[in-house]
Amino acid sequence: MKLFWAVISLLAITSLQAEEINKKYETNENCNACHMEISKRWATSRHSNSHFSKNDLFKKSLEFMVRKNPTLILDEVKVECAQCHNPRITKKTVEDKDKYLLLMGIEENKKEMDRVLNTKNMQNGINCVVCHNIDEIHLDKSKGSQGMNTVKFGEQGTMFGPFDDAVSPYHKTAQRAHFMTDEPTLCFVCHYSTPNKHGVEVYATGKEYDATGSNEGCKDCHMSEKYEGFASNYSQGGGKPKPRMVREHRFASVDNSNIMINYIDVKSSTKRGKFILTLKNKSPHAIPTGYGLREIILHVDYFDKTDKKVGEDRKVLETRWVDAKGEETIPHLAASKSKDTRLQGKATQDYEFDVPQGADYAKYTFSYRLINEKMAKELGVTDPFFLKEYIFSERRIHLN
Repeated sequence: MKLFWAVISLLAITSLQAEEINKKYETNENCNACHMEISKRWATSRHSNSHFSKNDLFKKSLEFMVRKNPTLILDEVKVECAQCHNPRITKKTVEDKDKYLLLMGIEENKKEMDRVLNTKNMQNGINCVVCHNIDEIHLDKSKGSQGMNTVKFGEQGTMFGPFDDAVSPYHKTAQRAHFMTDEPTLCFVCHYSTPNKHGVEVYATGKEYDATGSNEGCKDCHMSEKYEGFASNYSQGGGKPKPRMVREHRFASVDNSNIMINYIDVKSSTKRGKFILTLKNKSPHAIPTGYGLREIILHVDYFDKTDKKVGEDRKVLETRWVDAKGEETIPHLAASKSKDTRLQGKATQDYEFDVPQGADYAKYTFSYRLINEKMAKELGVTDPFFLKEYIFSERRIHLN
């Protein structure tokens, strides 16, 4: 019996051992002194909130997956999803022996797993050391996005970027091609495509991009176009920092940018009793894209000459997912899609509405939700950030 517990104890320790991130590089706080503006913009991004402790939708989705599949344990799913959500996690997989130890309630193993999943670096999200320590990228699109398994990280203490003459007193610097071009290779490490166990594509932003034949990349939209600024406040010899052509590190989303206004044109017209909204998608991927429960809502209210409301209508651009029983679910558990009405990349689409009798004018809103209301309730999402309807365009249009 003593030998049994000795073996269990040894497994509990060795099964989780891996290289730790040096405290000097574990959070963006240590980068602020030289990269204050970049760090400030990054802090507004979803990259800074990729850890389950800061992302209610992510956390509730993980818990939902475990509730629906009794063969899974929560820590196992957290580690699997960390391949992209937290690529510097020090553990790549939860093996059967790990599950066995956790299910047995071995306290040492539970504490160590909790530590691995909640390090400062993990909680800091997709931070500086995640992207700028990537030395090589080996993306096999046939396998889709594999996060940390697609890259080779460099020596800790070396930061890679687009410049061949960058100098820092705090770390080594080196130039790498994946930072120099508009190619989306670095982004596709996590944002190309991901199938679930049924072979259903959960995320396919990169595949959608490839389908358009675009060469625009992701950076102009989700960071910014290049502008003259400073990549670093540091300068050798006490002089002024060197001006660079840089981009904002905001990783634009619906909450921290005008990306929907900038890349979706909305026009209205009337024809033979129809009110028509025309959407032109200027981006090289479908809208909405990314997490599969997002939706775009076109809502129209109709009023007569006395401002009395005489009707309303709406169309939703979305994907709906069902499990093997035909019940609505999240993409990660879906056996198939029940519908997909999204606007494809570089596409233009007319959406027609019947004008009610007596209508003199219409008011329309073009809005975006990060998860549809039904599934938000099903998952138990409570964070207002995910429940909010983000309105990007509102107009009043005379119909006569």
